[in-house]
Amino acid sequence: MKIILLKDTAKLGKRGEIKEVADVYAINVLIKKELAVQATPSELAKWKAKEDSQKHKKELAVNTFVQLIDKLRNEKIIITGKKHDEKGQLFAQIKEVDIADAIFKTTNFSIDPKQIIISTQIKSIGEHIIELKQGAQKEKIMIEVK
Repeated sequence: MKIILLKDTAKLGKRGEIKEVADVYAINVLIKKELAVQATPSELAKWKAKEDSQKHKKELAVNTFVQLIDKLRNEKIIITGKKHDEKGQLFAQIKEVDIADAIFKTTNFSIDPKQIIISTQIKSIGEHIIELKQGAQKEKIMIEVK
């Protein structure tokens, strides 16, 4: 019986692969445990449509990220309104969410805070370098805390 793997399965294959297995094994183990579905023409069409959709979403995310980076090269990200002492030390450090909000206010591009990498804690007023990532692509940008 031909099956489509729904999950990575040890000694059998990776998610999305089409395999030929014994009927009993397919029915009693793989399909029963929802590790696979039978590779009927309709299931193959659904799987192909799902893969195409995911591929399109990834391409769209990469294109949006490139547009965001291009816009950030011309704009300055400024975070204001944070309480600090006379020496310029912030009472609360800057988080990824704060940076994502500032990017949105400046560029009107929404970015997931999980895509922001802060290498050292931002606890003072001034300019700081952070990193934005989208998949394997990374870009360093400058932010300013006032």
